[in-house]
Amino acid sequence: MKLDQSRLEYYITPEQAAKQLGLDLYSIYQLADEGKLQAAVMTDGSIGISQISVNNLLPKEALPEYQLNASLKGIPISINEAGRKYKLNTSTLTRWMQRGLIHQLGKEGRKTLLDEADVAYCANVYRQNSGQGKWAFDDSGRPYKK
Repeated sequence: MKLDQSRLEYYITPEQAAKQLGLDLYSIYQLADEGKLQAAVMTDGSIGISQISVNNLLPKEALPEYQLNASLKGIPISINEAGRKYKLNTSTLTRWMQRGLIHQLGKEGRKTLLDEADVAYCANVYRQNSGQGKWAFDDSGRPYKK
């Protein structure tokens, strides 16, 4: 039987967690004490911090899924154009904009302009969750894990 390594937890040092989150070591230990970061004692006696729990505290823009389309950040795209390009219903895009998942960059006449990086990220998460737009994101704009 082969072990599925993608399902294994990966631990990093508290110093690495502090660097990723832009915090000091005291704050990392405090977050671990509060249960906001998962910590464990490693076999050598050192403390390990769960990389998944660190990722859960990062803003969505720092997630690898978001970074795939980071080059589109700040590029305006209309709701109708985004719907055609990403094969999404415009009402879904409007709802995501109203929830704050997609930033509105402005207006051009009657057109609402969205940040294309946000649209691409949301479209990707939506597709990974089998088109369950209502349930694809948590309140912070992160994808729900199945």
